[in-house]
Amino acid sequence: MFVLLLIAGPLLAQEGDCALVLTGVVLDEHDRTPLAYAAVAVDDGLHGVTADELGRFRLEGLCSGPLRIRVTHLGCDPLEVRLELKDDRDVTLFLEHHAHELDQFELVRERPDENVGHSKAELDRAAMDRSTGRTIAEMLDGINGVDLQQSGPTISKPVIRGLSGNRVLLLNQGVRQEDQQWGTEHAPNLDPFSTDRITVVRGAASVQYGSDALGGVIITEPVQLPERERLRGEVRAIGMLNGRGGGGTGVLEGAVARVPGLAWRVQGSGPVLGDAQAPRYVLSNTGLRESGVSASVALERHRSGARAYYSWFARELGSLRASHIGNLTDLENAIASGEPAYTAPFTHAIEVPRQTVRHHLLKTEAYWRPNEVDQLVLTYAYQADDRQEFDIRRAGRSAIPALDLFLNTHTAELVYKHFLGRHLHGRIGVNGLWQENANIPGTGVRPLIPDHDRRTGGIFLIEHLPLNERLELEAGARLDAALLQVRTFDAQDEYITPEHRFTNHAFSLGANWTATDSLRLRAGLNSAFRPPHVSELYSQGLHHGSAAIEEGDPTLGSERMLQATLDTEWGSGNGRWSGALSLHASRTDGFIYLRPEGYRLTIRGAFPVFRYTATDVLMWGTDAQVRFRPVPAWTIELQGGLVRGRDVGQDEWLFQVPADRAGLAVGWRRTKGTTSLSLRGAVRWVRVQDRVPIGLDFTDPPPGYALLALDLLVERPLGKDRMQLGIRGDNLLNTAYRDYLDRFRYYADARGVDLTLWITWRFGHAERLP
Repeated sequence: MFVLLLIAGPLLAQEGDCALVLTGVVLDEHDRTPLAYAAVAVDDGLHGVTADELGRFRLEGLCSGPLRIRVTHLGCDPLEVRLELKDDRDVTLFLEHHAHELDQFELVRERPDENVGHSKAELDRAAMDRSTGRTIAEMLDGINGVDLQQSGPTISKPVIRGLSGNRVLLLNQGVRQEDQQWGTEHAPNLDPFSTDRITVVRGAASVQYGSDALGGVIITEPVQLPERERLRGEVRAIGMLNGRGGGGTGVLEGAVARVPGLAWRVQGSGPVLGDAQAPRYVLSNTGLRESGVSASVALERHRSGARAYYSWFARELGSLRASHIGNLTDLENAIASGEPAYTAPFTHAIEVPRQTVRHHLLKTEAYWRPNEVDQLVLTYAYQADDRQEFDIRRAGRSAIPALDLFLNTHTAELVYKHFLGRHLHGRIGVNGLWQENANIPGTGVRPLIPDHDRRTGGIFLIEHLPLNERLELEAGARLDAALLQVRTFDAQDEYITPEHRFTNHAFSLGANWTATDSLRLRAGLNSAFRPPHVSELYSQGLHHGSAAIEEGDPTLGSERMLQATLDTEWGSGNGRWSGALSLHASRTDGFIYLRPEGYRLTIRGAFPVFRYTATDVLMWGTDAQVRFRPVPAWTIELQGGLVRGRDVGQDEWLFQVPADRAGLAVGWRRTKGTTSLSLRGAVRWVRVQDRVPIGLDFTDPPPGYALLALDLLVERPLGKDRMQLGIRGDNLLNTAYRDYLDRFRYYADARGVDLTLWITWRFGHAERLP
């Protein structure tokens, strides 16, 4: 901390309005289509971002006054635009896009919102930098409407408006992530350093994205490749106190001078952590080892182009030793005592119970523009996921996996983006999935889930109609079919091959109304669906990773949701105040969840029993956020959210719904020349979850808690390159707490105080305009 303050010392006295935000979109002047992944950079060599697939960008920490921006697009000559920035501003930039040259930008009008009927939130590169060392789910935890579901200190999954797991769809580089995500302790197998932007779609979105998108969609965006041939990259070193570990990541990218439009990128990372530490004891056997590499190449032309991406991700982690207990009496005592039944001195070693995962993703994509307006995009992806879970076994058999699954997945999608007339535009698409899951022989135990094949196919249509400058409508529909073929043994050990067929449909209606320049309303009515996963139908046995016995029900059918949403965004004319309020309500028929059923003693020990059960559910809630900037350098942000879930069938509160939460964050930023310093403190309050079904859970919900976090970030030049130093403290008061959504809350407290320190060297990025 002292080193960071010493480096940034000259900034402490610097005053000025350097906390402004410029957002916007880059569009083709002729057909109004987005220029995806355009690079937008300020001529100070400090601020730069990559536009997303819709051409949107966001620049933060800008100073008031004249602003000169350079915008580049792969295969095109760079251009610059000059703006006068006095307050936060949102603009549309129209660019004339030709095969060999681009003319001047023209600042025309305020940008229309493409997200009709759905609210979205984004984490850009700057926000992800401040979350260095965290998982994807932990990065998203600060977004309004997003919570965290944990299974111990190293496994986390996002929760959107009270829904998680198979009800939150993850798109990795635009591809459905298929990696045994059905388990609560199966964290997403992707490297957060492989992307520089994460988008969260809140609410039911099955029309565009297919099944499983009931709660929302998380999209990791592809990284924009460089348009010039010179080499550039990034090296980052990370150290973490809690777990006494660290890691690093490196990126190298460039373009090929002899082939215009051809660019490439390679990336790798690898954190290592030992046992996590709760405030009063070691969380034994919670170490973590991860490694990941990725590579991408793209060839871009005006009318056509192709991209390829490959990633490999491996993870080994321990499962809390205190969650595996030998008999029913000890299990009941451990839950009642509030202390872990097993602790040991700190170690970096990972023992049983543990799990290992290796995940491969190969994506290829090609696009073609038949004219200046429309675009045809074809995408194919292959994924291979290998998961092994190891249990405490006798006679030296602990080295043999008790669960050994190999998942092969092929996906393909064809989308036609079109314009019909002057205003009506949309997209029509077809997609399909073929998947095979196999249990690798030799485990010596009956598989938790059976071998199975899954095939799905769907067709969708979405149309947008801007009625005027202030009102835009959207409508969409989708039809899906799925076939699940299972190979298993019944209770009498007879081999059976049941088949399950599911046909589902979804629709979406949305409207976006810009009432005034400072008030915008968005309304949506969406349906969504989710066929049951094979784990919900046929699970039978001990799930080692979650330390629980899980039992399926082969009679379960598809979940069907109808959701209504209303979102409001407002801001003051001087940019000092802004806020957002979201209301959502839904009914889901056939909602599937794990219902506690007591305890069971097995030859491997005593474990709680959960059974997959279906019921009809009503859910409703709200998310609110207010931001205030009393002076240019300071920002105060207050946010909160609540979700209610009611089991209509049992006439009781729904199990495993997030508790009410609120947060307060105060940020300060100073910029002097090409050096910047930012400081941010945050407090999060979580209320006790007292709206629970009576007598259902194994213990009472844990009490509420409050957590304090602080981060400091410094960026400054290093010759022609740039250096970033950051430090972040989480749970700084070392609060002992347990979260209601944590499956391991029965056995131990959550992780205590943690400090993360990182240093980043970026080379070849700075480009100053003459």
